[in-house]
Amino acid sequence: MNQSNPSTLLGDALLDAIRQAVREELHAITNGHKVQALLSPEELAEKLKLPVSWVYEQSRQGKIPTHRLGRYIRFDLQEVIDSQKTK
Repeated sequence: MNQSNPSTLLGDALLDAIRQAVREELHAITNGHKVQALLSPEELAEKLKLPVSWVYEQSRQGKIPTHRLGRYIRFDLQEVIDSQKTK
């Protein structure tokens, strides 16, 4: 590919600008903290040493923070722990 083509250089510059903007937004969203992976119900149950049925029941009743990704539910371990401390 010929990188000296003005449209190619403009495209590359635009892509670099978009990448930088995305990096800045991600940094702002996470406030500089490491983003934790969301856990499946089975993974959460394993971490908490509780039955998977407990996870589903608490989620269904709105007693633990639940993130919906399409038809799947996922959990942030720290959010779940924090939600149980306030009770």
